[in-house]
Amino acid sequence: MKLDGRIALITGAGSGLGREIARTFAREGAKVAINDVNKETAAAAVREVEAAGGAARAFIADVSDSVEVAAMFEHLVDEWGTIDILVNNAGVAVMSDEVKANFAANIQAMLSGTKPATSLGATRSMTDSHWRRTLSIHLDGTFYCTREALKVMEPKGFGKIINMASVAGTTGLSGSPDYCAAKGGIIALTKSVAREVIGRGIYVNAIAPGFVDTPLLEVMDETMLRVIAMQSPIGRLGTPAEIAAVALYLASEDSSFTVGQVISPNGGYYM
Repeated sequence: MKLDGRIALITGAGSGLGREIARTFAREGAKVAINDVNKETAAAAVREVEAAGGAARAFIADVSDSVEVAAMFEHLVDEWGTIDILVNNAGVAVMSDEVKANFAANIQAMLSGTKPATSLGATRSMTDSHWRRTLSIHLDGTFYCTREALKVMEPKGFGKIINMASVAGTTGLSGSPDYCAAKGGIIALTKSVAREVIGRGIYVNAIAPGFVDTPLLEVMDETMLRVIAMQSPIGRLGTPAEIAAVALYLASEDSSFTVGQVISPNGGYYM
């Protein structure tokens, strides 16, 4: 097994992509620390891993709160002794009703062959709290967890850190300035930290998925999702299992020459 004996913490692992990564890592022999802000979904994910014969525990914390993150890592190290792999996966996607309506109108215009009548209005209408919430969970959370993980990984000279970015951070997406800024920041953070710590045996890389069938896409209706799928040469959304396979590569010894990279499984959406 590729991760036999390793201890992995996956943030936002109560559902969606994080949950699939937890299942994948457990199948490969890792003990999985499942972080989520929701106790019920975290507990359900733990039960699922254990039912399949894996080892898992729930660690409840809000990754946007540095105090909670520090306490989570202290608890994890007290319980399991160390951490070998960190997957910074926790995230949110929020779209206001106004932006959804404008998005739908523009799609209908595009499908009818006419020019969209309006911008999405996402940037001019975004509140401070909306902006801060997205940045704090995605970017602050990635930094806080990385900082705590390095306190354990650097002294022992080994670690794997995998940051969940997005094509939104490489190409930009209309209507999501907060999400794009957060994911772009994660990519830059990945490259900076990778250069800093590879000399200590710590590998830092990122995954920038295209559109994947997870709860984060629930902000979009079926028509939006069909149009998005049509924009990729492969003609469909990705699956969590396809992204988890990339995470497994980065977490295992297979990626021993992969440093500071942004791997983008996206069906050809971005090349």
